[in-house]
Amino acid sequence: MADQVGSRRSSYWATGAVCGTVAALSATGDIIFDLFDGSAALAVGGGTAVAIGGLAWYHAVRTRPEAVTPSVARSVPRHELSPTAPWVGRQTLLDGLLATLRDVPAPTGGTLAVDLAHSQSKIIVVYGAPGTGKTTLALNAAHRARDEYPDGQLHLELRGDGDEPMTSADALEELLLRLDVAREDIPARVADRAARLRTLTNDLRLLIVLDNAHSTEQVLPLLPVGAGCAVLVTSRKALSAGDMARPPVQVGLPDEDDALSVLAHWAGEDRIAADPAVALRITQFCGRLPLALRIVGSKLRSRPDLSLARMQARLENERDRLRELAHDNRSLDACLGFTHRELGEPTRAAFGLIASLPVGRLTDWHFASAVGTRGAGLAASDELIEVSLMEAQDGDGADPGYRVHDLIRVYAAEQYEHLPSDEQQRMEARLVRAFRDAVVHLAAQRAPELATEVPPERVGDLDRLSAAAWVSGEQERLLWAIGRGRSLGMDAEAAEIGEALSYFLNDITLPAGAADWLFSAPAGTRPRVRRSLRRARATAALADGSPDTVLTLLVAGDADAEETPEAVDRARDEMVVAGAHAAKDDFREALRHMTSAVDRLRAAGDSWHVLNSLEKLGELQRWRGKPELAEQSQREALRLAESCGDLRARARLRRTLAETLGYLRRPGEAAPLLESAIHDFRVLNDRRWEGASLYALGKIYRLLGRRDDALDCYRRAEEIFGPMGERHWVGRVTNARIRVLAGMGDLAGAADTARTALDIFQRVGDEMWSAHTQRDVGWLRLKEGRPEDALEPLTRAIEVTGRAGDNYAGAMARHLRGVALRDLGRWPEAHADFNAALEVYRSGDYEWNEAAVVHDAVRALRAEGRSGEADSLEAATAAANPFFTGMHGRNGAEAVPDED
Repeated sequence: MADQVGSRRSSYWATGAVCGTVAALSATGDIIFDLFDGSAALAVGGGTAVAIGGLAWYHAVRTRPEAVTPSVARSVPRHELSPTAPWVGRQTLLDGLLATLRDVPAPTGGTLAVDLAHSQSKIIVVYGAPGTGKTTLALNAAHRARDEYPDGQLHLELRGDGDEPMTSADALEELLLRLDVAREDIPARVADRAARLRTLTNDLRLLIVLDNAHSTEQVLPLLPVGAGCAVLVTSRKALSAGDMARPPVQVGLPDEDDALSVLAHWAGEDRIAADPAVALRITQFCGRLPLALRIVGSKLRSRPDLSLARMQARLENERDRLRELAHDNRSLDACLGFTHRELGEPTRAAFGLIASLPVGRLTDWHFASAVGTRGAGLAASDELIEVSLMEAQDGDGADPGYRVHDLIRVYAAEQYEHLPSDEQQRMEARLVRAFRDAVVHLAAQRAPELATEVPPERVGDLDRLSAAAWVSGEQERLLWAIGRGRSLGMDAEAAEIGEALSYFLNDITLPAGAADWLFSAPAGTRPRVRRSLRRARATAALADGSPDTVLTLLVAGDADAEETPEAVDRARDEMVVAGAHAAKDDFREALRHMTSAVDRLRAAGDSWHVLNSLEKLGELQRWRGKPELAEQSQREALRLAESCGDLRARARLRRTLAETLGYLRRPGEAAPLLESAIHDFRVLNDRRWEGASLYALGKIYRLLGRRDDALDCYRRAEEIFGPMGERHWVGRVTNARIRVLAGMGDLAGAADTARTALDIFQRVGDEMWSAHTQRDVGWLRLKEGRPEDALEPLTRAIEVTGRAGDNYAGAMARHLRGVALRDLGRWPEAHADFNAALEVYRSGDYEWNEAAVVHDAVRALRAEGRSGEADSLEAATAAANPFFTGMHGRNGAEAVPDED
């Protein structure tokens, strides 16, 4: 190295001598031309130039070394890459890095780039959250591409994930030493060290791995510029791509299969293959984080006595999970610790509070609410994204969403518990007030009297058009806010959150038995809030199947004696009362109350509740045999839903209207409404209503003769309702299969399905749907040629529907019993049932059903020998009913009800 330095100094000296000679020549020329004239001056000047040039040439030859030693001894290339664990899965990431690293042009030498913007080196930043495997990926790529860099591969740990990251000056010193620069020859200034590094590497093919970089400022001086060089930088931050040659490469989580492969690599293939289901659950507890999978796998390998099932049990509890994720010198706690400690104090506190909330989508609103201002909230979210503790989710919404890995969330929540209690209470009180303001503001669209409760500037840019989606997504956190508010002595705020939440009960699912606690009214609660909370308890009781509780709360006088409800409150109460009567199968009384509620709500200008009451009114009108009125009510409700921009209400109304169109024998109009509703419920992530819409679409497909499609809808609906424990809906889906299977000729399968449906409805105590299924059992026995066995179930169905006032269902059962009586030769009784069914169908817009009954009545008349009456009835019906002639030859004992 000393020889190299000496030779360079000699060459610098020779260059200086030449420059001095030129300067001397210039000065000498001035003197000569002052003393001589013309050709004499030229002759003397030329001779002088030749003499001086000769002296310079002679000096350069005497001082030139025989050969200049290169800046790096290429005969001894540097191979200093650290060993690393294998890269398992996520092959696309590794392949992409290798393709870039192996495409290495020959060094060009020549003039160095002035700045990094004109660098010809490959600079690749690999970044990601702690524990995702950035270093493993970079080192695997570097090892595999080493042959492309014959002049060496260097690995420098920059300690960006520690308390004292390496300075740029120290990093440059280390790199120069490795490139054989003597310590005494290393310049003092960072800029000079960087220049020396660029000079030494300009004509080399060199690969440098800069691991765990802390910042762009730390890395920039360490970068070469020559075409033959490449640098892999790993960091938890997406270091500035504007100064680097390529966009940064993000290392995300492996997919499910790759996560299992990582676990299997460390735990052993045989152990994972022996119980893949438990292994999959372990990967889920680890959040598919490679570091966590490595730790768990290493534990399993070192402990043959530790079964997968026991490991799963040890990871089950969130609070214990981080303590389990430590083995040898690796722990997730240590991996996360520095990055978390490096956060600014406001960001760290806000992150901990938000991590302590029930899990859900995160937006700028949450951070602004936690720290108090939108600007501070944006700064906090930016900081968390910069260090990869949080990721931005795709989406074009006004309030972008963020995602936090489960293990990071658990860690941040544990750190939050170390904050002083008074600081926690101050932040939590602020967040409770923010939730109160937000939900009251959004509820004002449905309850106009709330519009003056919250100044708009206190809620930012929350969009009332997506109110239902926001409340549904924030349901668990709103329940947290009610509970935490009470603990902090904020009873008024907690009650007002409950009041606002009461206007979204169609959009959320409350925990069983939670309503009395959620909607309680402490002493001093304002009368309006108290009335709303009482109605919320009644609505929840109705959803829980306790209609008598509704009547106790809203009719029997649970209100304070001195309280005089507003007209709009009485109308809203009457909606719920109508629902209670419907739940008690008293459809006459339900229709009366709902009609009254619609009129009162219209008079009060309460459009949201008009919409909801019209939806329910339409269902009651349909059940009472007036489907044409039901269509009018539901179309008006749908127009209101569309005008207010509520996606959930629109989807729900499309489903309800489609059911009515099915009753009206217009399945072609119903199908697209249901398909649209299913799409919207998926967008809203509303599984319950998606399942209900699939059930309804199955019925429409059956009417269209698309039986396989109908069965597929029922299968998908059951896959939704089964895991949810919705036994009533599972029963309805099972019941719907009866007619499809029978229509496909599988009478035995249909009978088994009917028995299953009856068992479900008897277990849940649903008398009405038991009656509907009994009707289908009677029809199956008719198809089997057993009319005498059909009478008992059909009679039970008629009795139940008659008590309930469900005229349409009762008419269907009477029609089928009339067919059974006809086939038994009991003519008067048969005609009595046919006439009762016809009375219902003719009172409403049920032309298809009327035509079907007339065919069976005509068949009965002819069997009695009353051909004249049969001809007269047939002619009159054919002239008035367009469906009649298309059913020529129909026999109710053989046809599939309402499908042909």
